[in-house]
Amino acid sequence: SRWGGRLPGGPLVHVTPACVPDSSPAGRSEAVMAANREKEALRLQWLGQYAKATQADSWGQVIEAQEEYQRMATDMATQQSKTFITSREKDTLRALVLCLSSRVQALSSMTEHITAVDMKALMPVFEALFTGREPEAFPLRPEKYQAMQPLKPVLPDGEIICGEVDEPNSDWQRGQEVLRRFPAGSTAVALRIDKIGLKDAQEYIDPFMTILVADPRSNQLDSHNTPVARERRPTHVAFDHQVFLNISLENMRAQQAALFFEFKHYKPKKKKISTRCWAFMELPELKADEELVLELYHKPTDLRKRAIKLHSEKPLYLHLYASFLVA
Repeated sequence: SRWGGRLPGGPLVHVTPACVPDSSPAGRSEAVMAANREKEALRLQWLGQYAKATQADSWGQVIEAQEEYQRMATDMATQQSKTFITSREKDTLRALVLCLSSRVQALSSMTEHITAVDMKALMPVFEALFTGREPEAFPLRPEKYQAMQPLKPVLPDGEIICGEVDEPNSDWQRGQEVLRRFPAGSTAVALRIDKIGLKDAQEYIDPFMTILVADPRSNQLDSHNTPVARERRPTHVAFDHQVFLNISLENMRAQQAALFFEFKHYKPKKKKISTRCWAFMELPELKADEELVLELYHKPTDLRKRAIKLHSEKPLYLHLYASFLVA
């Protein structure tokens, strides 16, 4: 393979971001610094909101505490899908969102399944969020918050609205639905399809991606279609869409599964959807919290990975990110 990667019977080499011409060390360093600045801004914002909410809660200002907890839950649930937030940080944010939601419910129903004292115990988590110094053990027992449903967003005047976190197809909602179906302790996999590089990227009609999980016998264990691409650039089709697999990482490993990605588009003359090219990834290549860059191959998709031929000699790839979430 000219660009690195795999050929039938040849060595398997994961294509890293360093192999991509427009991903220089300086560019990556600048992106990391920008992400860290945004994380710090979020940490300070939420820490201030948390202090305000817990103070109102301890003073018996029920409405004020509810509204502040709810605003925080909404914002944190929305932000947790960002690619610069690591899998461990996503797990922490999920627990915090459910704690905030649970306290709002407790204040509404005048029950004490999670108390104002419990909420103050979360201070070390908020203080250390995104710093790498988070407490090893979460301060509250899981039964205090894990059964909680996420809250609906609110406007500044307190009116409940339908928004991103409330939509059944939002990243947060879909992630919660998958995690609730998995046994405790198992690992859910979220794949964010970023973009695919194609020399004729702007020519495709209604392009989308199909994600498949298949075992060595070509049995499909899971499948998903992304929505139509958000943007078509000169050499890239951009999706920025997250998919939550319905099979756990442990189950995929037990069945020696692999991941397949098909780029599809509509052909009006033939009135059909056609696969243009495809990529695949073995499970050992699946790394959380890194940009994954995969070679593209000529159609048709071969789930047995025997008939593999590069789609293009140009340095164009499929770009995606993975997150691991613990149920």
